[in-house]
Amino acid sequence: MLDDQRLVSLDTLLTLGDALAEKAHGKQPAGYLIQLAGQTREFEMPRPIFTNGERSEWAAGIYNNHHTDVEMRADIPKVLKSPTASPAQIDEARGELASFLRDTLVGLNYAYYEPPGAQALHNNPLFVRSHDFAGETVGGMKTLWQAPELLGQGSPAGGGAHFVGSLADLPYALADLEQDFISPDSVQALIWKELTPELLASATIPRWWDVSPLELHAIALYQRSGEELLTASAKDEVLRNKVLIILSARLLPQRSRQVEEALRAGRVSEMLPQMMPADTFYLAAEFRRQYPAQPGVGGTATQELEELCRLHPEQADWNRLSRDFGTPHPSLAQNYGPELLNMMPMPPLAGYSSRFLAESWDSPNLYWARLADEGGYSPVMLNHFVPQLTRKLVEKIFATDFEDWPELLRAMHETGAEFQEGKLTPLKRGAARP
Repeated sequence: MLDDQRLVSLDTLLTLGDALAEKAHGKQPAGYLIQLAGQTREFEMPRPIFTNGERSEWAAGIYNNHHTDVEMRADIPKVLKSPTASPAQIDEARGELASFLRDTLVGLNYAYYEPPGAQALHNNPLFVRSHDFAGETVGGMKTLWQAPELLGQGSPAGGGAHFVGSLADLPYALADLEQDFISPDSVQALIWKELTPELLASATIPRWWDVSPLELHAIALYQRSGEELLTASAKDEVLRNKVLIILSARLLPQRSRQVEEALRAGRVSEMLPQMMPADTFYLAAEFRRQYPAQPGVGGTATQELEELCRLHPEQADWNRLSRDFGTPHPSLAQNYGPELLNMMPMPPLAGYSSRFLAESWDSPNLYWARLADEGGYSPVMLNHFVPQLTRKLVEKIFATDFEDWPELLRAMHETGAEFQEGKLTPLKRGAARP
């Protein structure tokens, strides 16, 4: 991404800064340093297609970005090569490096939160460089230093699409930008705009470099244990009442009645595939907390989970698993820390509150973790798998209404089945790096 944005590496900028400092003390830089300085001249602004008058008429209130203008005027290689460069010229060149340094630091943030299969970041080489913190590109902007807002799209006279605002909420802003480039497998779903950006952000913000294999296994055991509790409750009314009371905190009333009817009728095999991974995970965790004196309830996964919790309590701790495998909830929890929120699905609302819908669905990362554990993958591979699988999930969504949760579950299961069968090919830029 940094290469496609024509950004100068941090090492190069610091080296050039040192070279200019030494030149100010009379030391002529080596030839390779002049070649490095040439990297600051590798980006080009598009040739203007409007005169100043036409620009004022067709893009009133939009101005040239002073930041990029400074970089276009900078000629650091010339200063380094010149044996007669004055101290003032050298100081000016060092000051011009600050603009390139700003771009690189901003670009590192963009690269870190790059959504899977990003297109805009790799096809618009001026996108990062045009990030406007001060509102210089838009007249009358009064909401500076808030969440970035995409402006200038479809307006060649205004210099093209770019973000105006701070770096706060950048993962969501990038995901919102890139979701328009995802091609659905079927007709685009009604739920797309309300769900996709948050799902993509939830797949890029969490990182799993420090997750242990025992933690990964605990995620799978909690889900399987919840399924065993549901299966056992079909023939045990006392257990069924306990299970339903726990699930009532997460399931909508209509869904809760459907689960109860299926358990009473013995249709467990039909009901289990319709349970959200987050619901079975929560059921097992909450059952262990409320009824610690009933270790014999369940099956092999429940027994294995009990043993894991006894031998490695810190690895199976709810708070730790919530932090490592949860998703961010900036609207609901007012922070970006990944966590699992035990709550019912939120209804779809317009505007800012529309993010409540996606933030209340925390099943995907738990499901991907289970697939990784059952497939024998290392936890660090989640950094590679999760963004790709989430993008594929988004492509498969075809919901008929805004609260079509079964359709989301179907798309997730279908994606998981293709992953297990080895049908999914890695995205070109999907591999994560430590």
